[in-house]
Amino acid sequence: MLLRHREKNLTPANTLKYPLFSNSNVDMNALCSLLNPENVLLGISPSSKKRVFELASQTLGLLKGIDRKELFEAFFARERLGPTYLGYGISLPHCRLAGIDEPCALFIRLHGELEPTRRGEEAVHSFLFLVVPENSCNEHLELLSNAATLLGDKQLRDKLKTVSTSDKFCQLLRDWTPSPEDN
Repeated sequence: MLLRHREKNLTPANTLKYPLFSNSNVDMNALCSLLNPENVLLGISPSSKKRVFELASQTLGLLKGIDRKELFEAFFARERLGPTYLGYGISLPHCRLAGIDEPCALFIRLHGELEPTRRGEEAVHSFLFLVVPENSCNEHLELLSNAATLLGDKQLRDKLKTVSTSDKFCQLLRDWTPSPEDN
């Protein structure tokens, strides 16, 4: 289910609050700050969803010093509860994990699409992986809401689908402000 920002008076991206958590003091840049060029992979050609999850676990493991097997198992344990498909060809695998102190993220855009493996699913071209500390339930929900708001913006999604470098991808996120049509 796609969560959408419903406020009519939107503020600039650097002060936009999470739409579902009015008591939150975390701004929209919290998610954007988790993504930098080293953890944005563009044009990846995996053979299956499992291979995407393996690549994500290995990459985050190397970048953040997390056990890749434990991370892979945590992502798939969450996925077994139900698919993490956000909509628009984007999947949002996420988990909470013991032994980490701060959240981390990885974005993978495929070269092409992965065909659905279950009835009712749609083809996926991008994955945003989120990992938060085990006891950070509110932060976890806030980041998920933030991701849904950000990736729910059609103009931004269109730009992210065609951007050619990780640096430009991250710049688009940093410069994002909500599209008028998404108000």
